[in-house]
Amino acid sequence: MSAMTPEKKAPLSLAYYVHSLVCLCIMFGFGLLDPVEPLTPLGMRLVGVFLGVLYGWVFIEIVWPSLAGLLAMMLVGGMKPVTLLNNSFGHPIVQMMFFIFVFCATINHYGLSRFISLWFITRKFVAGRPWLFSFTFLASIFILGALTSASPAALIGWSILYGVCEVCGYKKGDSYPTMMVFGIVFAAQIGQSMIPFKQVALTVFSAYETMSGMGIDYAKYMLIACLICLLCALFFIVLGKYIFRPDMSKLLNLEADKLDTDGSLNLTGVQKTVLLFLFLLVLLLLAPNFLPADFFLTRFLKAIGNTGIVILLVTVMAAIKVEGKPLLNFKVMVDSGVTWGIVLLLAFVQPLTIAMAAPGSGITDFLMQLLTPFFGESSSITFALFIGFAAVALTQVMNNGAVGVVLMPVIHSFCQASGMAPELPLIMVVMGVHFAFLTPAASASAALLHGNEWCNTKAIWKSSPIAILGAYAATAIVTLLLGSLLYS
Repeated sequence: MSAMTPEKKAPLSLAYYVHSLVCLCIMFGFGLLDPVEPLTPLGMRLVGVFLGVLYGWVFIEIVWPSLAGLLAMMLVGGMKPVTLLNNSFGHPIVQMMFFIFVFCATINHYGLSRFISLWFITRKFVAGRPWLFSFTFLASIFILGALTSASPAALIGWSILYGVCEVCGYKKGDSYPTMMVFGIVFAAQIGQSMIPFKQVALTVFSAYETMSGMGIDYAKYMLIACLICLLCALFFIVLGKYIFRPDMSKLLNLEADKLDTDGSLNLTGVQKTVLLFLFLLVLLLLAPNFLPADFFLTRFLKAIGNTGIVILLVTVMAAIKVEGKPLLNFKVMVDSGVTWGIVLLLAFVQPLTIAMAAPGSGITDFLMQLLTPFFGESSSITFALFIGFAAVALTQVMNNGAVGVVLMPVIHSFCQASGMAPELPLIMVVMGVHFAFLTPAASASAALLHGNEWCNTKAIWKSSPIAILGAYAATAIVTLLLGSLLYS
């Protein structure tokens, strides 16, 4: 489920207060129970804090349960305030997430998201080729999901789709727009996984990095994720062509240039500058993986780290003046772009994972005691497939960042004890938690999908299970084949 859920307009009900009470009781009361060996009293209290916050994330919201969890870490979790705050809001990953939000808000502010999508579907090679046009359309939404997030990518994709329907004569209820309304959410959700230093992927990876002390190779992950997205897009087109079989005849004579009704394809100098900074961001974050270790640029980038790279670009953009105004208006971008729920979730996860991984908690030994009867003799492939499927199933009803965090101690404990490489199960989980589009509770974009008049609930429930299983299969194939080679 997306870390940002739609705001409820209805007044708070009794259920809200009951859930809030249960959340706090678990958070502060679970640790009073007798420890279950090999858990220590500290371990019981940490498990209670985690379960209480998790309950709050599922049944209430993200913000205040995360803040309450930070307080509980001070009061019952054995962390002093200074240490806790240094490991939460002071953690480089949390700060990086904040500045990434600011940067992405700038991309949206200058209308580059719509440009990217329109640029793809107005290429001459798609003219008169309906299925190639649809594949290219979905590919552009994958990229939008990666650069922004699923909900804005879906809304931009839908606005372009409605223009296609108007030009071609499609109406609500027709098979093609019904398929593509769902397909756009499918692409937007999975596309979020492509860039590992954004939102959910960063939350999950950073939880494992904090717990294990092992860094993640972003370049290898991006290669695998991009191939998975490509295979998912191809799978959806095959699914449409042979299972859904919409009427594609009206697309044969589509003049795609007519879709650019507001001149989005004509970039201004300012937009080109912002687009250049986008390319620089990706290039600089990946460069240390390819440049020689003794090269001056490599040493500089490693010295400031990924967080420093993002801050550097945001600083330069804020310093550049366009007609007397900053290219990046920091206050405006913070107000419009920062999803505080994700920042707070990440701020809580960092100190918690450190405490849970410490030998004094007994949590690692406890998890291994539970897992060994099931996976004691299993291969890394079997474990990766199982943990990936668990992520896919849980994310349909739970916050996807929370699902990933829940599974990180399991992966860390099992791989540490068995000697298995953690990369394959890590990738399966990170990809799996993005397949959140079956139920309205699965993600913010899924909630938008279920409320879209162009795609009824019956069509969604008909399409989603097949699409989810296909995406899981694509992830398993690419991860196990390519991942085994890259991480061998």
